[in-house]
Amino acid sequence: MTTKSYRAVTRETSSFVRDKGLRPVIVTISGGILELRCKGLRTREVIDVGAVYRLAVQQRVAQERREKKAERDARRKAGVVARLVTRRAA
Repeated sequence: MTTKSYRAVTRETSSFVRDKGLRPVIVTISGGILELRCKGLRTREVIDVGAVYRLAVQQRVAQERREKKAERDARRKAGVVARLVTRRAA
């Protein structure tokens, strides 16, 4: 069972971004909102947790589609090569 986020909790992540130099990302979770900023800077980016989840799902589905397409293309290429070999042998 997880703890609900009623109070704002701020953490420094192990993730680094280049924004006026290489800086760690600071995350504040407050209710269903994520607030992101670079350490030492005041500019904040705010996003809904539901939007982050939807984006993660979209990226996973896109990756699965790319993998399936690559497998399909490899099978098609292998089939074309096999057909060419059998034609030359005949």
